[in-house]
Amino acid sequence: MNQALPSLRIRGTILVVIMALFLVGFILFEQVNTSFFSFVLASQDSLFIAYAPLWILLLPTLGAFLQAVLFKTSSDLRDLFVMVTTLLTIPFILLIYPVVFEGGLHLSFPHVLGLGVSFTIDMMSYIVILITSILWFLVMVYAHEYMRLEHHVKRFFFFIGITYAAVLGTVMAGDLLTMFLFFEIMTFASYVIVTHGQNRKAYVAGYNYIFMGLMGGFAIFLGMLMIYVMTGSTAFSSAVEIFENYRVLPYVTMGLLTFGFGIKAGMAPVHVWLPRAHPVAPTPASALLSGVMIKVGAYGVLRTLTSFYFPTAENAGTESLWLYSETIGSVLIWIGLFTMGMGVFFAIIQKNVKRMLAYSSISQMGYIVVGIGIAGYLGSYGAMAYSGALYHIVNHALFKSLLFMVAGTVYIYTHDQNMNALGGLWRKMPITAAVGAVAVLGIMGVPLFNGFISKSILHHGMVEAYEYGDSIYRFAEIAFNVISVGTAMVFLKMYSMIFLGKMHPRYEKLQFKYMSLHAAMIAVAVMISLLGLFPRFIMNRFILPSVSTLPFSPSFVATYVEPLRYFAWPELSLMAVILSAALIIYTVGRKYRWFEIELPQWFALEYILFLPFNRFFAWSCKFLYGDDCAIKQKELRQVAVRNNTQVGFIDRLIYTMVAFNHRYESAFTMTDALVYGTVLLGLMGWIAFNMI
Repeated sequence: MNQALPSLRIRGTILVVIMALFLVGFILFEQVNTSFFSFVLASQDSLFIAYAPLWILLLPTLGAFLQAVLFKTSSDLRDLFVMVTTLLTIPFILLIYPVVFEGGLHLSFPHVLGLGVSFTIDMMSYIVILITSILWFLVMVYAHEYMRLEHHVKRFFFFIGITYAAVLGTVMAGDLLTMFLFFEIMTFASYVIVTHGQNRKAYVAGYNYIFMGLMGGFAIFLGMLMIYVMTGSTAFSSAVEIFENYRVLPYVTMGLLTFGFGIKAGMAPVHVWLPRAHPVAPTPASALLSGVMIKVGAYGVLRTLTSFYFPTAENAGTESLWLYSETIGSVLIWIGLFTMGMGVFFAIIQKNVKRMLAYSSISQMGYIVVGIGIAGYLGSYGAMAYSGALYHIVNHALFKSLLFMVAGTVYIYTHDQNMNALGGLWRKMPITAAVGAVAVLGIMGVPLFNGFISKSILHHGMVEAYEYGDSIYRFAEIAFNVISVGTAMVFLKMYSMIFLGKMHPRYEKLQFKYMSLHAAMIAVAVMISLLGLFPRFIMNRFILPSVSTLPFSPSFVATYVEPLRYFAWPELSLMAVILSAALIIYTVGRKYRWFEIELPQWFALEYILFLPFNRFFAWSCKFLYGDDCAIKQKELRQVAVRNNTQVGFIDRLIYTMVAFNHRYESAFTMTDALVYGTVLLGLMGWIAFNMI
């Protein structure tokens, strides 16, 4: 069990209280003290405010380096230093709120890297960096206790600091080039966190993570090049009038950007790294991966769609300018629903709690993608769905981070992640069980908790999709509600299997001991409750100001979004039906063991995708060359799916490519100039055709 110094436990708790005082002070000053606004606005040209993005990036970066250099003998002082430097970003971000509220904060360096780099903090990015800074600090408090179970803690805190700076830089980016640069730094720094365990499973998970991350980065890079070819700039500004000259190329560009950011967001079917990474990464890393970093992927999709594919406010009344947004949005809606359903299906059958939470994160990202899709599809009437997507980004960051922290605390006490081996732990872990209940109620969408608010707003958006758009979205709404039943079942299973029921005899001697990680979890649980009880605060102070910066219909916002009744009877009754159905189905399913099924191997993504390729390559080689086929049998066996559970998704892809390459290597070598020349000329011709 934990051997932390009592004094440091107290310090961690005190730091959490200080953070709470910062937030309470901000709320009070913002509401009753207009001189606070006036003072900050008057100082916005000072170096302190004007260069705020740089100072926000500098704090975690310096903290990462200094903790590695200065504290070589005292781990307690190192941990305290990490917590303090992370905490300091919160008041700094709170301080610039008046400037952001009044129009945003912009900083550019036009001659850096040729095209220049820039930072913009508007209300959309401000919401994300604020929730990121709060959660990152609380996870650092949690990590102080948890990382005593791990090795190489100094390395962990170094790369977690670099990742923090990269996340902030990605969200504050004022153009696609800056976003791409910080996005790649985030990918490489977080790779070290995923592989922190330095065992086979960690390396395999890290291999999948970095491979998929590089694929995503390359897709974003290609999308950025296409944006630059069409517009002559990578700045986040409307390009729909220019896009009208390029036919299909803007769709290809958004497809590449969605693919690239979607990988990081865990969007199906490019989610394959996520279920592998979470079980092997340290719990603080899992909390940040799921609570924060996958939101960066969703933010990337949201930012690029609303920046490049929305018209300006002056031209918002021209329906033809919404065509790209509507088409892209309709595709995103169905991708989001597929992501929601697939994530829930795989989550409900998991035994490992962190793997279950990973699949649940995939499903919850589907909710956000659906909201982004509806916002794009409805065009000027998409404010409701946009608000729901942004609200759910905040909500999911809170309750999923807390759920991972709960799972990690259970592991500290029991050293087990298998839910079948747990049960009845509320008796030994009362605080963990209480905050876990809050997180579960939040993600299930129970009224008076934060998830109910964002899911209700998203449901309003879904209804608007078929009222203002195509009637086919009635079926999408039905799927939305059915999947919400599945989400509730997942967390009924998780909570009941860990905290309720009969406790295993080997846990009878467990003794509860207060740790500072409990303070961090309580703080998140309080925020989950407050955002569910007082939704108008975040809507009026953050989300509606963000809505006002986009070309949504002001009359629609004033009529439907601003006066929205969050606890109206239709939404309360719908949620009651969803939760009742989940309870009934889960109770019956638990009795008959529906959720303990083992999926056949042919159901795996590797089988579905790669077996046809393997069969095709083998058949074509046999057809062309008979018994002289040069594909190596050893490689074919490595790619085979049946009775082979040791080869992962990325391994199968590479083995398949290697097997195919061995057959045609000599031919490719002899004609590489012709092949590459043909491909490049074809690509250039296609781009030129779309530019005419």
